[in-house]
Amino acid sequence: MSMAMTRLAWLLLACALLAGCAVSEKENRRTLNAMDRNLTPASTAGRWAVAPVALPAALVGLAADALIVHPSTVFDDAWRDTVKWLWTPDPSESRFRRAVLLPLIVLATPFVYVGDWLRRATIDPPPLHPAGDQPAPSPPAEDPE
Repeated sequence: MSMAMTRLAWLLLACALLAGCAVSEKENRRTLNAMDRNLTPASTAGRWAVAPVALPAALVGLAADALIVHPSTVFDDAWRDTVKWLWTPDPSESRFRRAVLLPLIVLATPFVYVGDWLRRATIDPPPLHPAGDQPAPSPPAEDPE
């Protein structure tokens, strides 16, 4: 295989991996969205004026989202997956079988948790929130009179 074909293969692989990247979803870019909401000038001339500063700042914000912010927001989903997959017994499973499998489950828990966390941090699977597991909405603030 020639060097050009190898580079093309690596480029295609990188594009395929980035297409499913978690940060490609707007709701997973919290830092970048906050920067857009609060720091974007209203006028076109203002946007052009801040472009030399905004582009590097946006790249730093995107990197922060990809490496710090989004991975830190999926810890709980990865733990719920681990509990569901390993620690929630099947109703048809006997207590003896659970007791025999307990040491293996204990050993597998960190590997399953870290693997699922890496999966959720890099690609964006659907959240694992059953209908009753959603956090309750906060009540509206009362208007002091």
